[in-house]
Amino acid sequence: MPEYDDPYARSGQYLDPMIAGWWEHHRAVLSEALASLPDGSGPVVDAGAGGGHGTRLIAAVLPTARVLAVEPSLLLRTVLLSRIADDPALRGRVTVDGDDLLSAHLPDRIGGMVMANLIGHFSPHERDRLWEDLAPRLAPGAFVLLNLAAPRQPERVERARMSEVRVGARSYVGWAAAEPSGPERVEWHMTYETHERDRVLARDEVRYTWWTLTEDALRAETAPHRLRVLPHGPAEAGLYRVLPED
Repeated sequence: MPEYDDPYARSGQYLDPMIAGWWEHHRAVLSEALASLPDGSGPVVDAGAGGGHGTRLIAAVLPTARVLAVEPSLLLRTVLLSRIADDPALRGRVTVDGDDLLSAHLPDRIGGMVMANLIGHFSPHERDRLWEDLAPRLAPGAFVLLNLAAPRQPERVERARMSEVRVGARSYVGWAAAEPSGPERVEWHMTYETHERDRVLARDEVRYTWWTLTEDALRAETAPHRLRVLPHGPAEAGLYRVLPED
């Protein structure tokens, strides 16, 4: 397995509970898309599966589908594998792969892919490699379901609280801000705090690069691979299906 520079090595302990709200908020529109994937056409890939929120949703919406959950972060994959192993309904259907998506050994034919909150980790060159690899693997009727998160162009994002989760006597608070760091990318500055009453018990600061991408740019870079892009659901969700041309 190639060496992986894990952007979640420090923040992974907070990410799984804090991202749960995103999955709950978009559950209905995600489920609608997943339900339209072809049955029996190969495993559905959950790319960047994290702790398994998407994996469990895929399995719930498609009760006969096999799922390949790809997650290179050791910390997040520990959560993912534990969740799958602890659920008898998933243990026989879900395979966990520790490679990054560009290195993963994907089946020749896949019944679809979920790429939630992931595309910004890939540079334009890496995305071109990704589309070239995925296009011939998609079964008839299958598609890649992804979201384009803000900002879609390099711009400043003022610091704001993105999430707060209470567990027992403690609250876990996440803050996010971003600055342009070059053409087509921003640098996110994330702050994670652990609170108990009026005390801050711990604070972790994380910075990472995120490649911005507009809908027009997504269309332009997928077209050479004979892929088309269709919006799915309300605009605020930022969801798109990437599928082979007719």
